[in-house]
Amino acid sequence: MSQSLLRHFRLRSHPFTRAAQRDGLYRHKGFTEALERLRFTVELDAIATLVAEPGCGKSLLLGQLADELQQKSWAVHYFAHATVGPFGLVNVLARKTGLAPRRSRAETALAVSAALLEDERKHLLVLDEAHALPDDTLEDVRLLTIADFDRRSPFLLLLAGQPSLDDRLAEPTHHALDQRITTVARLSPLSLDETREYLRVRIDMAGAKGLPFFEEDAVAALFDASAGVPRRINHVATSAMIVAASRGRQTVGAQDVHDARLDRGRL
Repeated sequence: MSQSLLRHFRLRSHPFTRAAQRDGLYRHKGFTEALERLRFTVELDAIATLVAEPGCGKSLLLGQLADELQQKSWAVHYFAHATVGPFGLVNVLARKTGLAPRRSRAETALAVSAALLEDERKHLLVLDEAHALPDDTLEDVRLLTIADFDRRSPFLLLLAGQPSLDDRLAEPTHHALDQRITTVARLSPLSLDETREYLRVRIDMAGAKGLPFFEEDAVAALFDASAGVPRRINHVATSAMIVAASRGRQTVGAQDVHDARLDRGRL
């Protein structure tokens, strides 16, 4: 956000950037419940999935969990669809643990699992965008989770992705992996009341604490425009602020939100 726009609304910082989200994380009911489910799963050294529509805060929740575990001396290994690469998850993880790949993926998986079990630290393996992972990578996951004859897991495994992840895991090919999942955590869009509170938290963090900013009809319009998805709220709210400022307004109204949507070609 330009300095002139910040001055217009008397704000210290942009209320709707990713940096603002990290500094003033809004822990709504769904976020808190999903995080608590994963915290309980941590104690079990089990397998969990985190499912969310794009823009609902999955990355923020993963970051929160990883930060908490790293403060407790956990080793966190993060992979996304694009970072696994052509060598496969097993081989990439082997290199991260200082091992040379063995003759087969199964042997490499056993060697990796044994190395992690010998490590005094606990390990979290996060596979983000798991709904888009190729079948070979999900098979690597299964190989990594069958070490030590099922007596002890070498790591906590967290598969995170969009709702289509449910369908992927339900495929017969991945039935063995699906059976091992202990916990499913889900992030849903915000309700109207949560959208109102989300906006308040963001604006307060940006320096307008206690000042009127989004008119009530604007809150309803933002909720309608975004369907409660935080990332969409951020984009539409910023556009509406620009429209309001161009009109010399100190507060954002429903018409500003509507016109911002028209500017983007969306009703």
